[in-house]
Amino acid sequence: MQLQHWLALSALFLLLVSQLSTGLGGRSLASASASQNGTAPIKQLNLEPLTENSAVESRCARTTGPWCYNFHTQTPVPWRPAPRGSVDCPGNCNNVGVCNHDTGYCHCRAGWIGEGCTTRRTRPCTNHIRTPESESTEPLSYIGPDKRDLNWTELGFRASRCFGVCDDDLGACYCDGPMGRVPAPADAPPGTPPIRRGRPLTHAHDQPKTTWDGRPTIGTTDYNKMYGPKGYCNVSEPDWAPSMCSPDDLGGKFCDDPVEAFCPGACSGHGFCDLGFCRCNEGYYGHDCARRKAGLPLQPSDIEQRPWLSFHVREPPAALEPPPKPTRKRPLIYVYDLDPLYNARLLQYRIVQTWCTHRHYHTGNTSTWSATFYGLEAALHEYLLISEHRTFDPEEADYFYVPFYGACMIYPVAGWADYPWFWTPGGPRVMQVINMIREIVEWIDKQYPFWKRRGGRDHIWLFTHDEGACWAPSVIKDSVWLTHWGRLDPEHTSNTAFVGDNYTHDMVNWRQPEGYIKYIKGHPCYDPQKDLVVPNFKSPPHYVRSPLQSTPSKPRDIFFFFKGDVGKHRLSHYSRGIRQKIYKMAMEQDWANTQKSLIGDGGNVHGDYSDLLSRSLFCLVAPGDGWSPRLEDAVLHGCIPVIIADRVHAVFESVLDIDSFAVRVAEADVPRVMDILRAVSDIKIRLKQSRLGQVWHRYRYGALPGLRSDLLENMELNEREPLLAEAANNTPRWKVSLPRPFKGDPGVDDAFGTIIQWLHSRIGYTRG
Repeated sequence: MQLQHWLALSALFLLLVSQLSTGLGGRSLASASASQNGTAPIKQLNLEPLTENSAVESRCARTTGPWCYNFHTQTPVPWRPAPRGSVDCPGNCNNVGVCNHDTGYCHCRAGWIGEGCTTRRTRPCTNHIRTPESESTEPLSYIGPDKRDLNWTELGFRASRCFGVCDDDLGACYCDGPMGRVPAPADAPPGTPPIRRGRPLTHAHDQPKTTWDGRPTIGTTDYNKMYGPKGYCNVSEPDWAPSMCSPDDLGGKFCDDPVEAFCPGACSGHGFCDLGFCRCNEGYYGHDCARRKAGLPLQPSDIEQRPWLSFHVREPPAALEPPPKPTRKRPLIYVYDLDPLYNARLLQYRIVQTWCTHRHYHTGNTSTWSATFYGLEAALHEYLLISEHRTFDPEEADYFYVPFYGACMIYPVAGWADYPWFWTPGGPRVMQVINMIREIVEWIDKQYPFWKRRGGRDHIWLFTHDEGACWAPSVIKDSVWLTHWGRLDPEHTSNTAFVGDNYTHDMVNWRQPEGYIKYIKGHPCYDPQKDLVVPNFKSPPHYVRSPLQSTPSKPRDIFFFFKGDVGKHRLSHYSRGIRQKIYKMAMEQDWANTQKSLIGDGGNVHGDYSDLLSRSLFCLVAPGDGWSPRLEDAVLHGCIPVIIADRVHAVFESVLDIDSFAVRVAEADVPRVMDILRAVSDIKIRLKQSRLGQVWHRYRYGALPGLRSDLLENMELNEREPLLAEAANNTPRWKVSLPRPFKGDPGVDDAFGTIIQWLHSRIGYTRG
């Protein structure tokens, strides 16, 4: 037995040496599974930074199956010039839209709908919304012809309620008075801007809590701060200003300064971004103004002349003539220019600049990464728009990406005012997006022939909201789903503790008398054969203190860690009860002192989140209302994920060897979680840490130009910090030194790259 024990330890030691010798900076040998699937023979690699020229075996570390190898060894295809449309639109889209010269369809900005953008569709500020039983097709309004609130003392709250002058194209509020809004005349031509835009008021919470004579209203701010002698709406240098300027394109101390608004792809430098909607230059078209009408000479893009734009985007390679290089790799992806109602107008309606996007601008056009949970909708859209995998030729496309902003509709757009709705006012928020998607499929089918050609199998949909694609309409069940929630149950019901998102709560009304649940039945939340669980968008500041980001390593002096919502004020089924059980044990057994483990919310666990993750050995990954971004948090900080979610695939679990760098605990074993973790040997811990260093870059988004630049800068700054003192003698050295810092290009094989490489492997499926 002693000999067997010695041999086993020797084998583990040799394996450890092999792993560690190739585990620096995200470098490693290719997985055995790749070798078994006919990929190149495995060989020893040099310890070099990760680049596009790195060996395939290294770039495919810890992957399962041949998908990664096959992508890198594919035969490139010729890069052909893009087709250019020549179809004109009626009436130049009424001067309030952009003509799609491929289809002759007018894409209308906020305030207009219909053929040729000739029908008004206002979004007035209001104190109520219609009920599902309402037969009215017009949004409820609580403003008069002068755009002012009808009665400040009338109760009833909507976020669009306006104690000033309402922009009823957007449901946005502006000051009244000397610094206030002066609308265009009622008989002005369509598209006429206001005589004076005025200072913005974010929403009712930042508006007066009384009238001038002291009668109560539903605001929260002292009347004089806004409309007094030195009020924000009355003088150029007021004593007070809102804490946040909105909409998206205003900044400065008093919200008077123009700021670049966010549009995915920055309108390719061929247009003007109007709060998410690109107003394209003459002859240019498409959601990002990247397409050029037939016969129009190539015009220079102004991206390079505006450094705040060139930091984040570039003109799409597909728009360049001649193409930037002779060949490119598949997959080739056609990005639909959907009706703006499904994306661009939702950005116009969102009001607050930090919502719905992964980045936004401040005064002076300095930029900031947004902290929204659902930022991948805009980030992936922008990435595909400027990616070399984008094609303007749908006939050569392997995939069709459908850029709908469902999470943005769910929050904050739904219910802000009394428009838009799909198709019934009120009801569960997911019902709105279910009907939106069904409408999008019908819209695509009318404009293009590509949905029916393969039954939607080659179409890609992104689901970022809490329960992912569980509630996706069955009409798209054969499409490719990118989702944050890898729930595998073939028969499933909603487990959210937020009633407004419960997709098994049906709603019947005269507009949809059959309800909506019948349209979402018959599919799992996620099918690993055709779908992929993708990382949540984490901005560079979120993990800037990670030792994998070249910050000097710290002792892993926290054994088990979780900081977040532990269900103190939630329904019992929140997180399937997992977070609550672990928190209860941690409190009752005083884990902070007896186990050196921190479990709780901000009231229990104090300190910088990134710093605490960087000091933790094991990190809890448990559901919330659905998916939770805790796996990304753990991996990005080199903490071994402890996954507790039965019948759920973690992020990239179908394509990476998750078990090699994580610990999975069954929900039934939650009472034993501390015993299970204590039983993990030091050598296994070290192996898992080294493997985290081989895959962590796939869990961050770094390929967008601005992301890449910020990540490189963070790495350089962190490398200059003085090394921390050695850990105390009683702290094992392996708790300090692993995983190793990443070395190389943060744009290579990141989360975007992983998604693209996996899509290449699924082209055969789309052909069916």
